[in-house]
Amino acid sequence: MTQFPAFADWTKIEERVKLLKERRFFMRKRKLWILAVLSGLFAWQTLAISLCEYSQPITSVTTSSLQVSFRYLDDEFRDDRGNVLSLTLAGSFLRYYDSADFGYGVNANGSVSNMNGSWSLAGAGSVDFRFYAPGTDVFAFGRVNSQWAGLTPTVAVVMGAGYGRLRDVTPLAKAVRISDKLLTEKFLVKALPDSTLMAIAQEIGKRAEYATLDELVVKVVELIEASGVAAGALGADAVLYIRQIITAVGDTRLCGFSVSGGVGYKILDPAGAQDFVLFGAAEYAMPWSVDSQLRVRVDGTSVPNFTSYTVQGVATLMYKLTPTTTLNASFTAARTLPTGGTPVDSQSLDATLSLTLFEGWAVNVTLGMRNATGFEEPRLELTVSAGITF
Repeated sequence: MTQFPAFADWTKIEERVKLLKERRFFMRKRKLWILAVLSGLFAWQTLAISLCEYSQPITSVTTSSLQVSFRYLDDEFRDDRGNVLSLTLAGSFLRYYDSADFGYGVNANGSVSNMNGSWSLAGAGSVDFRFYAPGTDVFAFGRVNSQWAGLTPTVAVVMGAGYGRLRDVTPLAKAVRISDKLLTEKFLVKALPDSTLMAIAQEIGKRAEYATLDELVVKVVELIEASGVAAGALGADAVLYIRQIITAVGDTRLCGFSVSGGVGYKILDPAGAQDFVLFGAAEYAMPWSVDSQLRVRVDGTSVPNFTSYTVQGVATLMYKLTPTTTLNASFTAARTLPTGGTPVDSQSLDATLSLTLFEGWAVNVTLGMRNATGFEEPRLELTVSAGITF
């Protein structure tokens, strides 16, 4: 005879069945949500144009920066044992030119500082020339490297070969910005198609061929109005937006990579040693969007038996996290092994997070880190500033 469980047992079974159904419902709902998100990301990736699709016969980029800082502290002691008087001047310069068969580059960064009457100098620089094999990205190069850790630099001349290019995709970034701005201001019924964006980028890339800026702007307006997505004839406001975006500076976007290696000779060394050197370098640049850019460069020189070498890596990032939040960061790491000495390491990080909380309200969070051989611990600086504009 079949034995049925007590009423209390049936209640537990019903509760477990109900719980299992709820779990299955939420699991099914979560799976659908994940699929929806992935589908949205996939659709965005397939519809959005990649800045790296753009190419032009000649890439010509020049950027520079200069920072000056001054600090004065008068301590509470009459003998001024803790007084601080410091001045630092830091700057960088980049010139990059690349064509189908020839290219050259100039790269320099350094700083000069005075702390309580004691001067210090540090920096690095290079000049290189590249000659490409016809129709390829394979090149032969000649290069002069120099580094300063004082008044006497280390200088080496290197020759070798490499592969790859960095391409300036700023014209396409400007075309996308034009589309986004005109769409926001209701001058477009939808974003410009990829074919129109590429056509506008090609014209912006040929800016030097136009006699005046007005002629270029007129051509861009014609391309937009012929795209079929303009809300009507573009008026003075739309033309002004287009002109401002075309002429904007400081928004260079690079894409690509290169690797190179060679053999050279160290013609100047503070330690007095002159020897053959090995050289290697790699560089990578990627813009995730018109408002983002990553650049990484690593290079090094060494004597053949690796008893003396210098390796340095630099990474810079500008990333727009949200329409109101931007991250700018740079990281540098280096290791130097002098002849007959011990390795000297150094690292530095500078990062700034800029947030616009409300219209007119802005907050900047800046983090600085310095570490080097001889430090007991890394030196950290955190600065938070806020402001309001009426």
